[in-house]
Amino acid sequence: MSELDAKKQNSLTALMQKAQSGDQKAYKKLLDGVTPLLKSFLYKRIFDKDKIEDILQEILIGIHRARHTYRPEQPFENWMFGIARHKMIDYIRKQTRKDDREFTTDKYEFLNVTDPATAAKDKGEEVSSDLQKALATLPPQQQKIVVRAKIEGHSIADVAKEFDMSESAVKVTIHRSLKKLQSWMAENGYA
Repeated sequence: MSELDAKKQNSLTALMQKAQSGDQKAYKKLLDGVTPLLKSFLYKRIFDKDKIEDILQEILIGIHRARHTYRPEQPFENWMFGIARHKMIDYIRKQTRKDDREFTTDKYEFLNVTDPATAAKDKGEEVSSDLQKALATLPPQQQKIVVRAKIEGHSIADVAKEFDMSESAVKVTIHRSLKKLQSWMAENGYA
């Protein structure tokens, strides 16, 4: 560790000690001092630059909540970067789970119609016939569930009640059906 790094480390440690004893100015100075370090840490590890500010906020909140756990005899930066690593990993895991569950209609643009008849008027007969061809690749019950939920716009709860299924089962059916439709679209030159 260079002399400059050691001074910076000692400075952050001193600021954290003052912050732990209730010095608000020292706490603000500490947060201002660690923000560029944390941004640098994140820029080296996160490819989606739009997420960096969100993760940085999570880390700063984590530091705030855990500040009472910091022990002055330990290097401050190690403690801070430990929190940063955990918060970054938690954020990525949460986003991954959210992305996996999230349904975006962009992939299934041809399903973004409220009524197949209206779609045929707006975009020509080919949309309606293409939609019918795609839906025909699904088993009858899956067709009905997709039409009720995604084309007619009924809620998952209503569809579940109508088909005497759990809401989770309806969501799974829709997800699998849309995957099949997406595959059909790719094979037939729509994607």
